[in-house]
Parts: sequence; structure tokens; C-alpha cells
Amino acid sequence: MSPALTAGMLLVAALVFAFTMTRRIAPLLALRREDRLDRAGERLRALLRFGLGQRRLVDPEERGPGLLHVLIFVAFLVLALRTITLFGMGFSAGFHLPLLAPESALGRAYLFAKDLVVLGALVGVAGFLWRRLVTRPDRLTRSPEGVVILLFIAGLMVTDMAWDASGIVFHDTLRAQIATGRADFVRPVLEWSAPAGSLAAYAFYAAGFSPGAVFAIGAAAFWLHLALILVFGNVLPYGKHFHIITALPNVFFTRLPPTGALQKLELEAEDARFGTATVKDLSWKEAWDVYSCTECGRCQTHCPTYVTGKPLSHKEVNRAIRHHLAEVATPLTALARAKDPAARDAALAALPPIASVVPPETFWACTTCGWCETGCPVLIENIPRLVDMRRQAVQVDATFPDEAQRVFRGIETQGNPWGIGSNKRAEWCEDLDVPRAASGEPFEWLFFVGCAGAFDDRQRKVSRAIVSILREAKVSFAILGEEETCTGDAARRLGNEYLFQMQATALVETLNGHGVKKILVQCPHCLNTLANELPQFGGRYEVVHHAELIARLVREGRLRPTAAAGLGEVTFHDPCYLARWNGITEAPREALAAAGVSVREMPRNRRQGFCCGAGGGRFWLEEKLGSRVNQARVAEAAATLGDAGGVVATGCPFCLTMMKDAVNETGREEKLRVLDVAEIVARGLSDHSARAGADQASAVPAVPAAPRREP
Repeated sequence: MSPALTAGMLLVAALVFAFTMTRRIAPLLALRREDRLDRAGERLRALLRFGLGQRRLVDPEERGPGLLHVLIFVAFLVLALRTITLFGMGFSAGFHLPLLAPESALGRAYLFAKDLVVLGALVGVAGFLWRRLVTRPDRLTRSPEGVVILLFIAGLMVTDMAWDASGIVFHDTLRAQIATGRADFVRPVLEWSAPAGSLAAYAFYAAGFSPGAVFAIGAAAFWLHLALILVFGNVLPYGKHFHIITALPNVFFTRLPPTGALQKLELEAEDARFGTATVKDLSWKEAWDVYSCTECGRCQTHCPTYVTGKPLSHKEVNRAIRHHLAEVATPLTALARAKDPAARDAALAALPPIASVVPPETFWACTTCGWCETGCPVLIENIPRLVDMRRQAVQVDATFPDEAQRVFRGIETQGNPWGIGSNKRAEWCEDLDVPRAASGEPFEWLFFVGCAGAFDDRQRKVSRAIVSILREAKVSFAILGEEETCTGDAARRLGNEYLFQMQATALVETLNGHGVKKILVQCPHCLNTLANELPQFGGRYEVVHHAELIARLVREGRLRPTAAAGLGEVTFHDPCYLARWNGITEAPREALAAAGVSVREMPRNRRQGFCCGAGGGRFWLEEKLGSRVNQARVAEAAATLGDAGGVVATGCPFCLTMMKDAVNETGREEKLRVLDVAEIVARGLSDHSARAGADQASAVPAVPAAPRREP
């Protein structure tokens, strides 16, 4: 006990910590404001599940390391009470928290749990040291910092055990002295409430230490433990382990559903922003994200750009921005405190463009597949930040890929990214007598065909298959026909927010004008925009993917397909915007099962599904760096189906095209076919004429699609 020493240590540590945190937080005050306190109930649930519950840490793909982390995390939670107790003992030797007196049953139960987590933490430390120093997986950042922090944690656990051991030795020695009159070091008695302390006491006994030496070690361990806690806390803000402080708040401040929606820019506002020009245009939450990055590398494991050798690692982007924030902390702090325009302009002039921190080839590489956010244990939001960099490049700097310009022009002039005449949008169904919404006749579902379903020769077959399914199930539906226009998904994710908002506004006006309430789509990108982003413009609808409706119709007994013949083995490729962004994974499999298909799953499926490479507008851009994403996915499908080959099923026009291209590019045409779920179900319909209608796309005048890319 030394109140003066304890108080002095606490005071110095608190002052240093306050100084450090002020320097880390002050620059954030210059960044963009963003409300992250709404819907507190949902935020608390996320905190309990993903923060305190560590849900993402034990996901299947990284369960081993995740469990090691859980052991250390739980130890810190449980030891929080112990830490308070030890500092209290620095002021008063008999200090204990209410209800946790060592003599009480509750106190002894706590000490037992505390010792278990101490031992568990040591197991976790040993496991992580083995990974860092021996196995060294690719996703881990190589740095001495990780080893130093692990040694800090081990030191905290060992000093706690040594302190407890000295107490056990003291009491055992005292009992022996009372019984025999001699203060010999007797063999320690196992204390059920202190298994770790008893283990350490026995180690001292086996090593031949005298009781006096153990008491001295215990006293040293006590003060060293307190010092380690204070030094540990002050070291954290200087490296990636800052996440120990910021991660739980970051989870609480997470982006709430619909997570598939990008933020709407108020382009007509007086203080309108058009993207991220410098770090100042980041929001405080985006800066908090990079402070919270653990550099675990989980964002890389199924990232299509990283896996295929593109210059994008979300972990490295986070590191780059975090280091940049430290480099420009002075001008950012000055900007936050600036009172006059001259001081503000001077501070702004000191900030380099964001492209010098995150190069264009990095932010243009992203397919927005969402794996990085799905896999991140602390819920970092990577994709909106990269899209904002694209927005700046497109809307302000006018520096973007040439192919994107053709996409923008096609959407602006013809309402589709191919630039095909909008008057040809309904040619796919000229012979099918499909009802139009404009006819005034009532309908339940609006079938939103989408640009690919209307203009792409291959995808037209899917559109016709869907019509045959709807008619077989006697579903009341209509299409917009020539009134339909692109949702603008590609424009928004390629950075042209202005064009997207034009499309969204026009589309909402059309849909609301027809009183649309329920929308059926065949494209997950259309689904995401219609369901999650059009509410930003006053459009709120029930939107379902065709696989969902098929599964629903089968469950209701309105659709009874027979087994689809001649398919062979079938595997299913989960579209990212269906499975990850909108959580639809089982409906396509239910639809396939209804058609007698047993899906042979690829190793990466559902939430772990590997992107085809088309998302984020990348469908329209040349893939010039690294290997092709679609070929990597087709190789996985081919390995799953085996030498006999079979069918790669999917539920997205872009995925279908990308997978079909990859089959052709890799010379697998004889073994692999790519079909949509709707085509497979339509094959099993009882009405042969309806089934034939789905295969008669060749009877419709073909509209040549503009080439997407060079083969």
C-alpha cells in the first residue's frame, strides 16, 4: 500500500493519456459532421452482438484466430473489476468492491472466473505469438507492435498470477507456522477459487524459492501490474491497437440498415459536396473507422480485387489514411479552430489531395462486393469512402476511365448503359403479349425487367422464362415497357451521383404515377437500388427477387415444377448484391430444389461467396491489372463440379454474363453451362408451351449489345 505512489502513477498516466487523446481526436473536429446517434436501440443491439458478443470473430472462415481473440477480450472484460480492486488496494490494503469481498461466496466465484480467463488469455497470447512468429499468414501485418502488445498482455496476466500466488504462499506459510512454529515454505494447497494463483504458487515452490522471496516477488508484481496497465493504456493510441479503445464505440456508430444504400449527396445545397477531395471531406466516422482497424486482414480473405492481384487492400487503405491523419494533424486542428477565412484557407492549402493517399487505381479497383464489410469484426465501412473518392474524380476532377463515359452517355441519352435506343426496350417480349402498366388494368406485381433483361440477348431468355413462370402460377403482373429506365446503379457506384439522382427521380415519378406497390426484379442491383436507395427520393415499395417469388409460389402450391432434365451436377454462384447486401441466400436454393436440383456448394458460398467481378460498375470497365476475377470464380465452380462438369446457376444478369465469359475464356464450354435460376425452374414447368416460350428468344429480333470489354 502506498497512496502517494498510486495517486502519482494515476495522475501522470491520466495527464499523458488526455494529452495523447486530445491530439488524436482534435483533427476529427475538422471533418464532416455525421449523425450516428439515431435509432439507439438498434445500435445497442449491434454493440451487444458484434462488440461485446464478438459475433464476427468466430465466423467459420477464421474461427481459430477468432476464439483466441475472444479469450483475450473476455479476460479484459472480467479483469476490469480486478484492475479497480488493485488500484484501490494501492490506497488501502483492505480495499474490495461491494459484494466481491474475497471471503464471500460471490467474491470467491469472481476470483475463480478471473483466474480461468487469465489462463485463457495466456493461451490466446501463445496462439497469436505462434501465428505471428511461426505460421505468419499472409493477411497479418508484419510489425513488431503486435508482438509487443502480446507481451504486454502476457505481462499483465503473469503479474496477476504472481500477486495471487504470494497471497496463497503467505496464508499457507502462516498456517504452517501456527501449526508447527516454523515459517517453512510448505507445498501449496490448491485453492479452488484461485487455480491460476495456485499454479503460480506451486511453480515458486517447485523452483525452491523461500517465502520471503515469494513475498518480494508478489509486491514487485503488484506494482509492475499497475504500471503495465497505465503504460499499456498510453501506448495504445499510437498504433493499430488503438482499436482496443475505439472498436466498441465504432460498432455502436455503425451504419444501420439498409446497408446496401449509399449516402445521398445534397447536390443543390449551398454547402454541397461532390465527393472526397482531401482528408477533410471524410466524415468523423470514416476517420474513426481507420482508428478502429485492427489490421487483422479479414477484409482480404475473399476480396476479389486483392485475391486476383489488384492494387486494393482495404486494410492498407485504412493504414494509409490513419498515417495521413497523423501527418496532417496540425493543419486539420488549425482548420477546426480557425475563426477567419485566411486561417481556414491556409489550413486547407496544407492538405494534399486524397488521391495522393489512396491512388486512383486503388479506388477504381473495388467491385463493391461487400466482403470487406461483411468480414470486418469491428464493422468498418470501406465502400462508401471509396465511392466518394470516385465521385470526386467524376464530378469534379473529370478523371475517370473512358469506358465509364460511354456508360454515363448511354444512361443519360437512352436510359440504359448500353446506349441502345430506348424504343427497343420491350422488343424482348413482342410475341408474348405481356401486359403494360400504362394500360390502366390492375396488376399485383410490376415486373421490372431491367436493362440487361431488356437489351442483352442472353438475358432476354431469362426475362422470358420469368414470364412463363408468372403465367404458370397465374400471377397478376405488368411491365413498364418503354417507360422503364435504368435505375442508375452503375452510375452511382462509378461516382456519377448527379446522373443517378436524375434517374432515380424520374423512376420514382413513373412508379408512383402507376401506383406501384410491389416490384419483381431479376437483377440484384436493381433490387438493391429500388428497395434501399429509392426511399431517399420518396419511392417505397416491396421489392423481391425472382428467386424469392418462385420459392414463395412453390410454398403456396401455386407453382409445381417437375424435375428439370439434362442438367447434370449444379452449383450455385451467390450474387453479391443478392446474398451479402440483401441477405437473400436460401430462396434461390429453394427454387432450385423445387426443380429437382441438389446444389453442390462451392467452398465460398452465401455470405462468403466470391464476387464475379462485375459490381461497382466494374462490369463496364476493362480489367487490366492482375488476373480476371470471373476466371477465378469459374475455376472454383469447375473444381466443385468435377471432371464431368455441369451447370453454374446464378440469379444476376451481370454474374451470368461474367461467368459465361469466363467459361469461354478458359475453354470450358464443353463442360460448363451457365443458367439463371428462372431458366432451370422454367424447364420443369408442366406446361410445355410455356416452357417452349422461354426458349424462343431467337424468334425476337436481336438487338446487338455493345461490347462490354475486349476478350
